[in-house]
Amino acid sequence: MAAPENSKIRWRSVCIGKITVIVCTILTILTQKCSALPDFPSVTYEMMYSAGLDAYSNQKWSDCMKFMSRAIEDYHFYTETLAECRRLCTKANKFNTQKPVDMQLAIFGNYVYKSNCIRKCKMTKFKTRPDNYSAEVDEAFENLKPYDYYQLCAFKIQLYQHAAAAAYTFLLSNKDNEAMQKNIHYYRSLPQVKDEFFVNLEEKPYQTHYIRAVEAYNREDWLGVIESMEKSTREYFKEHRTCRLLCEGKVEQEQQLDFIENIADYFIKVLDCKKSCGQKLDKIYGQFIEDFIAGCYHYLQFAYFKVGEFNHASECAGTYLLFKPGDETMEANKDAYLRLKGIGPMSFTPREDAQKHYDLIAFEAQLLKYIDEHYMFDITEVIDDDDEFDDLFLGDSADELDILAKKKHDLEEFERAHGFQVFAGPKELKGKKRVVVDGFLTDEQCGWLKELANIGGIKGDGYQQYSTPHTKHEMYHGITVDKAAELVEGAKINMTAAELYLNVSELMRQYTEKYLNLASPLYFHFTHLVCRTSLDDGEERTDLSHPIHADNCIMTTDGKCLKKLPAFIWRDYTGLLYLNDNFEGGEFFFADRNKSMQSSVKPKCGRLVSFQASDYHGVKAVTSGQRCALAVWFTLDRMYQETAHDTAFQLLAKLRENPDLIGQKKETEKDDSVPVGKTKALEVYDDSNVQVIATDEDLGGPQRMAADGLATEEECQELCKLANGHGKRGSGYRGHVSPLSTHESFEGLDVPEAAELVQQMKVGVKAVKLYLDVAERAKEFTARYFGLTQPLYFDFTHLVCRTALEDHKSNQNRQRKDLSHPIHADNCHIQQDGSCRKKPPAYIQRDFRYLFSHKTRFWARCLLHLPRFKSKYTKHQTA
Repeated sequence: MAAPENSKIRWRSVCIGKITVIVCTILTILTQKCSALPDFPSVTYEMMYSAGLDAYSNQKWSDCMKFMSRAIEDYHFYTETLAECRRLCTKANKFNTQKPVDMQLAIFGNYVYKSNCIRKCKMTKFKTRPDNYSAEVDEAFENLKPYDYYQLCAFKIQLYQHAAAAAYTFLLSNKDNEAMQKNIHYYRSLPQVKDEFFVNLEEKPYQTHYIRAVEAYNREDWLGVIESMEKSTREYFKEHRTCRLLCEGKVEQEQQLDFIENIADYFIKVLDCKKSCGQKLDKIYGQFIEDFIAGCYHYLQFAYFKVGEFNHASECAGTYLLFKPGDETMEANKDAYLRLKGIGPMSFTPREDAQKHYDLIAFEAQLLKYIDEHYMFDITEVIDDDDEFDDLFLGDSADELDILAKKKHDLEEFERAHGFQVFAGPKELKGKKRVVVDGFLTDEQCGWLKELANIGGIKGDGYQQYSTPHTKHEMYHGITVDKAAELVEGAKINMTAAELYLNVSELMRQYTEKYLNLASPLYFHFTHLVCRTSLDDGEERTDLSHPIHADNCIMTTDGKCLKKLPAFIWRDYTGLLYLNDNFEGGEFFFADRNKSMQSSVKPKCGRLVSFQASDYHGVKAVTSGQRCALAVWFTLDRMYQETAHDTAFQLLAKLRENPDLIGQKKETEKDDSVPVGKTKALEVYDDSNVQVIATDEDLGGPQRMAADGLATEEECQELCKLANGHGKRGSGYRGHVSPLSTHESFEGLDVPEAAELVQQMKVGVKAVKLYLDVAERAKEFTARYFGLTQPLYFDFTHLVCRTALEDHKSNQNRQRKDLSHPIHADNCHIQQDGSCRKKPPAYIQRDFRYLFSHKTRFWARCLLHLPRFKSKYTKHQTA
């Protein structure tokens, strides 16, 4: 039975103090008595979802079901009430905009009036209920994540009807979820599970009526079609309005802008959300139905025709043609209706509700088209088209126009001096701040760099030495600019190639800065000369050489670009310089938020592609041969400037002045270089005296390391004092004092328990805050060191001590042959053949573990355990 994929939800941070006590008390009530929920109006779906996750983690399956069910119920109550408040206040106007003294003043005056109306409504409906929810929690509910947990908890206590319904509901909105597909297949194989158990618990009224209408159509019950399909269209428009109203919520602003700019940027994001309502709603049984609402009127016109109500049939035909103008079948129907008595051109006037819906959608589409083609999302962006350039700045001062004209002239001179030719701009590439330029390298220079990559490249460089980091069908190897300089010193490559590497990357930086007309300089964040080699020449492939992604954010399931760690959020622009074209496949492409390709670029020697780091892009499969490129990521923040360029420049300068030094580096000398991900991790912690003392090579396996310095000696002593003074015996092991060895006792303290000690005034806030801080340091260091592309979240954090029960001087204890902790894995069951089986009740969602050790002595061993999930876990943030 597959467990749910782990929710990427993090409980929002709550300050230590009185607020913590309140939240912890509420969660205690929730855990002890579910029936008490209605008596607590301030208990929200977010809190209940969190309590459900705790119950799931603690294997309290019945509580898990109760909390998830109540969380879903409360989420529906909240969103429906919120939409109703916004609907009621839509027409709340105080000021006349027909003949105002100031149009803008009247418009925004009405917004103030509407805002007050909404606030009063929410106060009346929600009373003392909090109205601040994290975007990640809301995303979990939009993706029906609570049903994922609900179905597994129901399965655990053999409530198969509940489990089947929840699993089916989740799968309808997450069709590609392989784990849930397997769960459904398993449920169907159980003899006690009936077909009628598989129901959509999130089915909307318009979907229910639509299904009934189609069933009536199939049995030629035309009156049944009319009754159900009329209800379906009415409910659809209602649901569509609700969806649009819910888009008018909180939107994260990435930068500080002027008043009008802020309003416009917010409005565009809301508009983009409203546009997606059709895609969300036009589904039956989880399948998208193209032209859904138009299809409803097709059914209606045919059913009305069958019962002889030709006026209604004509009206529905006209409404269909509103959405699908020129449709041959319906035009033929229209001609047939026109030959009937009493039917004329006016009979095909679209219905009023459909006309309003169409006009709104059409106008928004027109506005979004303009925004996509013309709106400047960044005030630094350059304008290619001369007419657009002149129109946009019409009315600016002569001095400003002179400055802009000079910058444009300087760019043209720079291109002319270096022989660059713009191959494609924003219009061809379907996005702002995108450009393709030819002429950066000659064929001979491309050959030098390609040879450099093949001679000095490290397999999987930048990806923890995984030779196939993106696809098993290709081998990946790369070399950084400082490593290239070291190879010159070792006489493994000639200096010309290394200097070319250094100089052409600088040329890429200069051109990108000039083309984008940036007010601030660009700095190198990471420079990488890489090659991808096909391992399956000529075979059919459907995967990508590099999946669709952005370079400075995490792509969410709904296509948003989430700027948060561990993404390289400081990256601003990317430059890719291609070295060859003698391979099959491998085209670079830009994609939209729906992962649909917008435009593609075929690599060739000397061709540069520059774009914003937040642009979604990918690489098609390299089906034959080897594809090489020089990739550079730029930042506007000098703090994140890489040191590799300075290091390479200084070393090459030294070798030019003292050529006798070349080749003197001993072959037996240990190579102290580390993968780029690790270098960056250490740079982040330079001020903390963190040192990696063992790598995966030293520890005998990938993604392993040991580091010193994440806490000071004083901090370690403080944590040991906290553990020894307040740790519970057998904590985490159902109170078993010696859970792992009869020769030792085990005491532990988790985060909520530590927070309770503060509440009870048994320890100070400082000690518990240190506990949390050190755990956070370990998490961040782990993510940075391994260069993870997805965020880590806490699953369980434990401050523990193991103490020898025998006299530490006794020979009996010294001659022990058992282990303090037997060999195991943290997320699977070790089988007799040595394989690791990921199956509940193992914590299959755990990904990484960090053991933070103070000192190891014969009598006691104190550690801070940090097993990792990819999911949200509430205890840290609650504390």
